[in-house]
Amino acid sequence: MEDREKIIKEKIKSEEEDILRLQGIKQIVWEILIFDKKFKSSEVLVDPNFIIKLTECETNVSIDFLIKIGSDGFMVIKCSSSAIESWERYIMAFARAVLDYQIPYAVVTDGKDAKIINVLKRTSNYESINNIFSREQAVEIMKTFQKIPCPANRAEKEKRIIYAFEGIKCPTVK
Repeated sequence: MEDREKIIKEKIKSEEEDILRLQGIKQIVWEILIFDKKFKSSEVLVDPNFIIKLTECETNVSIDFLIKIGSDGFMVIKCSSSAIESWERYIMAFARAVLDYQIPYAVVTDGKDAKIINVLKRTSNYESINNIFSREQAVEIMKTFQKIPCPANRAEKEKRIIYAFEGIKCPTVK
């Protein structure tokens, strides 16, 4: 019985450490967005919530950051303390289906490296977090932005991907 309790305590401690590490990554990213990339704090939504509607249910989902230029979503960012690549499909689905149009850019980062995805072109680059768009670049890009909805035959699939990943995001400690 003592071994079981020890294993449980170690697991809880490990998860608490992961949560602290993730909070640190989010703080680093926020500071880069505000101080280096010059986004206004009002343009950087932290932990915004969305409702996705599936055929048989609806659920609340969230993302670490949504960058808005004017009233339009420009970029979503997912912070991860583990493998960036494991969250790539999630962030792509999120950007494609969480709004009534596709958010043009998505990023997964560990606070140092980043996978920067052009959602509309379905291309990506693995770069330093310092290479994400500046506010000036974002404003320029959004001048010609046209809202393009996720194709109807893909929207439900993308929402199901979001729903599945939301289940594995849930920590067992708060």
